[in-house]
Amino acid sequence: VVKGIADYGNCTGIPTIGGEVEFDDSFENNCLVNVACIGLGTIEDFKHAPSRAYNPGDYVVLMGGSTGRDGIHGVTFASRILTDMSEADRPAVQIGDPFTKKMIIEATLEAVKTGYVRGLKDLGGGGLTCATSELTGDGNTGAQVDLRKVFTREPGMNSYEIMLSESQERMTFIIKPEGLEKVLEIFRKYEVMFAVIGKTDDSKVLKVFDGEQMVVNIPSKALSESPTFKRQEKRPDYLDNLLAQKTPNLSLEFEEIIYKLIASENICSKEWVYRQYDHEVGIRSVVKCGEGDSGILRIIGTDKFIAASTGVNSKHCFLDPFEGVKGGLVEECGNIIANGAKPMAMVNCCNFGNPEIPESFWYFSRAIDGMNEFCRKLKLPIVGGNVSFYNEDDVKKTAIKATPVIMIVGIIEGQDNIITLPFKESGNDVFLLGETKGELGGSEYHSVIHDLEGGIPPSVDEMKIKNTWDFLYEIYRRNLVKANHDVNKGGFIITIAEMCFKNLLGADLDLSNSFNKDLRHDEFLFSESVGRFILETNPKDYESILKIAIEYNVHIEKIGVTTPKPKITITGLKENILELDVEKMNKLFNSTIPNLMDV
Repeated sequence: VVKGIADYGNCTGIPTIGGEVEFDDSFENNCLVNVACIGLGTIEDFKHAPSRAYNPGDYVVLMGGSTGRDGIHGVTFASRILTDMSEADRPAVQIGDPFTKKMIIEATLEAVKTGYVRGLKDLGGGGLTCATSELTGDGNTGAQVDLRKVFTREPGMNSYEIMLSESQERMTFIIKPEGLEKVLEIFRKYEVMFAVIGKTDDSKVLKVFDGEQMVVNIPSKALSESPTFKRQEKRPDYLDNLLAQKTPNLSLEFEEIIYKLIASENICSKEWVYRQYDHEVGIRSVVKCGEGDSGILRIIGTDKFIAASTGVNSKHCFLDPFEGVKGGLVEECGNIIANGAKPMAMVNCCNFGNPEIPESFWYFSRAIDGMNEFCRKLKLPIVGGNVSFYNEDDVKKTAIKATPVIMIVGIIEGQDNIITLPFKESGNDVFLLGETKGELGGSEYHSVIHDLEGGIPPSVDEMKIKNTWDFLYEIYRRNLVKANHDVNKGGFIITIAEMCFKNLLGADLDLSNSFNKDLRHDEFLFSESVGRFILETNPKDYESILKIAIEYNVHIEKIGVTTPKPKITITGLKENILELDVEKMNKLFNSTIPNLMDV
């Protein structure tokens, strides 16, 4: 998977600026790979944005790679439960060609700028079947298409195979008659293959011919307007027992627990992954991978920057999909806010099991409800999305944990307002922003140390989250923050350790004033309550920060100071002083995946 992403992304000249990796037993035979791509255009570009085939008499042009038997039934293969016979479905997997894709991108953009492209569709799931029916159905027109004009890479392909092939790097254009030759000349310039395969009409019927024989005669809207019906949903019976699970008593010292957590697969460094990607091609990338909670791109010619982050915590969603997806939104928004950005929009890819099973559909339904409620309350537009069902393994009788992956995009105004993750210098204050609750359900602490899946997962209070964000915007405006890192998997001690690594600094922490006496020590240290941040600030700004916190009604505590020696010292708990070696933690943090991959 990593090599496939690297080979394709690097060759197309698109930087891979960030991502997320999560390991779980439920993904063993259903490896999820979700990709989000950010595009950039001007208002003028969007004036010519092609949409659908709404004008009879336009030409239907197929452009790009040749049509083969690879990818046939790809989308239906993706909608089947995996069995021990699934190896036979390898032909359903598409074969990509990144070099062709690069030429298609350039040719498409230039063609659109002519103003002669009225409709445009990438050939994804369903191939020509979906592209032609969606273009004409959405445009309330019809079309006649001749499959013998489609350029194929394999001899003897029948009409069924040509219509359903999902071969990659293909686009369907709807082109105005007066601009046909100009658009085709652009395709010739970029040396991409093309064929005029048909013409739109006012029949509102899609007719497909294989030479003289008509093989399809169907109303255009029959495929573009799918029927909807409500499936049965049922909360799984096993959740009550999972949520009732209690955290066992400690069997290890806190130092040993922290060393184990920092080296665990879902917390450790993912440098082995991202070092294989070209994240600087195109000269837009600003913050290097590992130095911020999100990827940041400059908008060339302006002093504005795009920040993006993607991911979700499937363990939290497994226990409570409604609160879990909200927590995912808080986390991804928090990642870009930690870098100084304001969230502007989100897209998603909802990965779930078989929707025909009421328990599986319940997970999907509750996740959508949570996403909807959070985004409405925080006024965050959902501008796109995708759904992947049937992620189940019939051999092991297991489905993936609910994984509604989220990508958040935000804007930073001015390069001086970009904030990075590492502690900058010794002697600065360390603040914990946000409230820590006894929410260990689905935590890495439960999973790694106690081999538990259950417990009470984090919940979200949207108004407190909004107050926290507004507080951060205000102290950013006053230039009071040196470094920021959101608290995520493993709890806030893990967050502080990650901030120490780059500059090999340390921290002296005194938790006596911030420790909630109603919590167990392990609950306080390893809780994954969402919406929290670790801030590095100048000591002279201490009073100002507390005053602003009161104004915005947020919970913030100074918990320590940065130190020049790479050591984290923790006092204020009932136990003895804890001392953690930052260099040892850094080595554990960076060695896990290389060791697993035998690098």
